Parts: sequence; structure tokens; C-alpha cells
Amino acid sequence: MRENFKRLFAVCGILLFMVIFTVGCSTVIANPAKQPVKESVKQTENQPGKTECAGCHEMQPEFFTWQVSSHSKLACTTCHNRKPTDYQAKHDSQSFSKPIRIANAVPNSVCEQCHSTNRVTSPSGDLKIPHEKHLSAGVTCVTCHNGVVHAKISERGLTSKGELSNYQAWNVNVAKTVATKFYIQPSMWTCIRCHKQLNVTRRCGACHTTIPTLPSHDKPTWKAQHGKTARTLITECTKCHATPDLPVFISPSTGDKAADFARAQEFCYKCHLQRPLMHEKSMLPIHPDRAAERGIQNCLTCHNKEQPAPNEKVPKVYCYQCHWSQSGEEFKMQEVPSKVGKGKQKS
Repeated sequence: MRENFKRLFAVCGILLFMVIFTVGCSTVIANPAKQPVKESVKQTENQPGKTECAGCHEMQPEFFTWQVSSHSKLACTTCHNRKPTDYQAKHDSQSFSKPIRIANAVPNSVCEQCHSTNRVTSPSGDLKIPHEKHLSAGVTCVTCHNGVVHAKISERGLTSKGELSNYQAWNVNVAKTVATKFYIQPSMWTCIRCHKQLNVTRRCGACHTTIPTLPSHDKPTWKAQHGKTARTLITECTKCHATPDLPVFISPSTGDKAADFARAQEFCYKCHLQRPLMHEKSMLPIHPDRAAERGIQNCLTCHNKEQPAPNEKVPKVYCYQCHWSQSGEEFKMQEVPSKVGKGKQKS
């Protein structure tokens, strides 16, 4: 009896060894180069139904930003009413364009599958967020919350230029780096841009409970005079008008902190790139008097002395287009009186 047991035990041992050997061989054959399993596969193999887009390399940026988002427990098709097979032809022919964008915005009905329209929010600070007013005005959820899953990577141009335009460069760590709070959650910029576009009130009290208004900003002369205030209280300007995640001031400096700030901030330079009312149709003959009246530094808030680089947020008109002496030496423009004609110049 004991001998039979020993034989049975030996046979079982042999069978177990054969099973282990077979599995090991099949693994080597399936992956002969011992390539590491892709991160996307490792992290999603236990998430059936949620990785429909993970297999396409061109969707890696969207896939990884989704994976680190608050919506990572939801399948892509929960919000996007399309199947990956709908894009099979474009994928096979590689005929898609960068950046990849959805054709139609996600409708409110999709968000309302999970989020109640009666939800009471708990915003930070003294903010007021009247969802009911926005809904009644026809404002869609994604108008304000369009970065909640993908952190606005296509709008930011991350997938169409620079190192991250290589889809294979994306992984979870990259997604965590680019998916910062400013791009995921609505910010003051979200409100201001929309209110400005729709000509809706931009008074502080419309969104804040403890900041009803800023008297200085309500003055009719504020637009024309705010530069002088900025030069004495630039730190106050940065509290509301600095774009998070971006430099507060340009580098190298122009020598004027107010100008450095204005050239770095979209809130400022979008206006500064437009021709102001004080610049008449024919500014050329009167600009010496304006420069003498306001100071040359005021001009340099928007304009460069030298030809600006393509990425500088300043008008194309610059001083040295005209202000060069016949000998080739530049004018000392800060010494130019009210009439430029006293110096020699060529146009």
C-alpha cells in the first residue's frame, strides 16, 4: 500500500513539473525577446469594459489622462457615444489629424446620468456657483468642466507639438504632470472668458460673496489709467490676473515689472494686442507727442524696441523700424522730446 502511494506521488510530481515547464516554454515563445508588458496593458488588464481606446497608440494621451482622472472608473463609451471600431479605417490608414478632438461636445444628458442638476456644490473660499442659472441660460456642463477628464491637452497643443506630440512618450507619470488642478477644474479664467464673450457681468460680486466690487476697477478711466496703478501695486494685480502654472513675469525682463507681467499674462496681452481707441488711424504723426506725454516706458508695455520674436505676445510694430540714425546708431529714445524731427532719421 505504501509502495503504491509512493508511485502515485512520484507520478503527480512528474505531471506537475511538466505543467510548469510547458507554461514556461509557452511564455518564452510568446515573448521571445522578454519585452516588458506595456504599462497600459499592465494597469488595465483587470478593468474589462473600460479600456476600449487603450489599444490605439494615437489615443495614449487621452487614455492616460483618463486613467489619472476622477472618471477613471467609467468606460470611455460612457461619456463618448462612439465605438472604437467607428474609427478603424482612420486608424488603419493613419489619416487622422493632430490634435485629436471629438466632433461633438458631450451633452448634458450624459453628465446627468451620474450628476444631479440639484447637486449642492461646496466650492472653496467665498465663491458662488449658480448651476441653475447657467442651465436655464443653455450653458452646457462641458462649457465649464471640459478639462475634468483630459485636462485640455488638445486645446493646450500638448499632443500636436513638442516632445509630447510623440504618443509613445505618454505614460501615467506624464499624465499626472500635465493634469494639474488649473486645467481639470474651472477657474476664474473660465468664468471671465465666457462672461466677456457673452457680454455678461464681470463684477466681483457676481461670483464672490465677500468681494462685492473693486472701486478702482469701476471708474470710467480705469482702462486708460490701470497701467499707472500696476506700476505701483503689481503684486495686487498678480493675485487675480496671473495664470496658474505659467510664469508670472517674462524673462529676460524689460526693466518694467508691469510690462513683464502684462506680456506674460493672457488676460493682459489679449487686450494689448488690439489697437486701442487712443491710437488713431494715423498714429505715426502724433506718436511722438503721446510718447512725451505718457513716457516711453508706457509704449514699451506693448511694443518692443527691436523686432519681436515670433513667440513674443506684442504687436508687430516696433520702434527700430524707423528710429535709426543715418549713421546706423540707434536713438536714445528716452531723451527724445515731443518732436522726433530734431533727430536725424530715415523711414
